[in-house]
Amino acid sequence: MIHKDDLKGELTMSATDKTTNEKSVADPRQTDTEFEVLKEFIKERDLTQITEAVKQNLRHQKATNLSLYTSCINYYNEYKLWGSYFPDQGDYTMAANRADALFTHLDDYEWLYYSLADYRSKRILVNLLYYWFSSDCAKIDQIRDKTFDQYFDHDLISCDHNEVFVDIGGFIGDSIINYVRNYGKKCYKKIYTYEIIPANIEYIKENIRRLELENIEICEKGAASENGTMFISANELSSIIHLADEGSYAVPIVKIDDDIKERVTFIKMDIEGAEADALAGCAETIRKHHPKLALSIYHNHKDPWKLAKMIYEYDQTYRFYIRYYGSAILPTEYLLYAI
Repeated sequence: MIHKDDLKGELTMSATDKTTNEKSVADPRQTDTEFEVLKEFIKERDLTQITEAVKQNLRHQKATNLSLYTSCINYYNEYKLWGSYFPDQGDYTMAANRADALFTHLDDYEWLYYSLADYRSKRILVNLLYYWFSSDCAKIDQIRDKTFDQYFDHDLISCDHNEVFVDIGGFIGDSIINYVRNYGKKCYKKIYTYEIIPANIEYIKENIRRLELENIEICEKGAASENGTMFISANELSSIIHLADEGSYAVPIVKIDDDIKERVTFIKMDIEGAEADALAGCAETIRKHHPKLALSIYHNHKDPWKLAKMIYEYDQTYRFYIRYYGSAILPTEYLLYAI
């Protein structure tokens, strides 16, 4: 049950205790009950209280498992996707960002929760939200997918020989390799792979040669909401280099709507937080062709609901799912599937 006056990370829940809660949804399942419990907990507090609770939970993790705490905080500070956290220097940005996501965007997450098409997705979302509050790694280990490859959940994604697969964020060609491993060399009409880093592109070319693949077009440009030019700062093998307004290497950027003329059937994205901008450049493609979508949503605290709402605006017939493929100790590599 919730200890309403306690901000020491004591947001706990017993489904048995809560099944008679008048605020629970009708005929609740455990996952629904947990979501409603978290929602009510947040609504009864202000942003300052939620932020302090997140910080206290992080301090509790440090006191009880210093090694785990250090590994997690080092990861957050290295990749800086969710905000930095240097409490000794008075920097609590990551904790503040978590609290803001839970408090300010609670209605958005409620919309997403009740828009998800299966309880596996809802369980993943609930555990992610609880983790942002509690830093309880058990919540993350529970939701890892150990059955299917990332982007290619066989319960959700089926492909045939007419597939036009658009791989946005090609890295070294790993998604192409996994596509072929999951569906076969004959199970597509065309593959477009978009990658901005020249060193990565050489690996894509080598993997295509090694696997003797045909009908793959390497697009040495970035996907965005408009056509133009941006820059990257380095040409080295990496999955985390970002496009910027200035840098050492110019990169053309394009709208997928303008760049691909044929009917697109499947779009995958993993582009370090630029997914919303790239998705805006796919709006007409989505409206016209209703492609399958597999989008990374872990690079910030807004993309889970933001990308789903964008897709819903383009085409209200999509069904939404979330799957988790990342670490067992902190949340990375979770996807929104729209089918």
